[in-house]
Amino acid sequence: MGYVIEQERKHTLDPEYVKHVILEKANHSYAINHKITEVLSSDSWKGQECFIIGGGPSLSDFDMSLLDGMNTIGINRAFQFCPNTSINYSMDSDFYDKMMRGDYDKPNQKRVKDVWLDYRGLRVFLTPMELKQYGQEVFLVKRLFYKSLSTDLSAGIYGGCNSGLGALMLAAALGVSTIYLLGYDMRIDKKTHWHGGYPDKNLEEFVAKLSEYRKEIEDMSPLFEKVGIKIYNLTENSTISCFPFIDANSILNRGAIKNVSSI
Repeated sequence: MGYVIEQERKHTLDPEYVKHVILEKANHSYAINHKITEVLSSDSWKGQECFIIGGGPSLSDFDMSLLDGMNTIGINRAFQFCPNTSINYSMDSDFYDKMMRGDYDKPNQKRVKDVWLDYRGLRVFLTPMELKQYGQEVFLVKRLFYKSLSTDLSAGIYGGCNSGLGALMLAAALGVSTIYLLGYDMRIDKKTHWHGGYPDKNLEEFVAKLSEYRKEIEDMSPLFEKVGIKIYNLTENSTISCFPFIDANSILNRGAIKNVSSI
């Protein structure tokens, strides 16, 4: 059994709002969907290493096959281009709905929905704030509402406002000792994402969001250090400065990190 470390609360949500609006809907959503604890536990990746694949354009020419056989968490559309990741994580229920509707489909290409359903890894979403039922292929991780780091998967995770932070929190709850970040650019270099991005992105708004995402991760970074989880940024020219940078090749060429647990 793990534990939860909370940051100091600077703002308190109205108790009635939490009870009758947020918790009622979120808890009901958690109850009617599959749960990640049905297939994984806090010890699933205990003491192991994990790679998290973000969406930054720095991964445009990256050979994803280098990660085969490792503990990996892909974010959002990573499953479409990295079919061998262990987990695909997202917190955006709207992303799921668009995928099911075919909003990301392109002519003469396999439907994204079909790629999603063929994906062999574990498909994980953070419990949504609204009342929602996902498909049977999705497993929910419980949402914590206050800034905290949890090493107890059954207690849930704090997802924050971006999937990049949520994926870090998920890795911590699975018991990892070391996390390597790929594609955590938190900046735009000609395009928003290495995998082509999303058709409705407003660049000006997205740049502002990236600044918020970076600050949120940096604000939470001391909690990872407190529980002894080491995090290294393998993203060259990343704007995230709270984690030490290591060249990706020096890590991926070690040949000694394939200590993956099956899921």
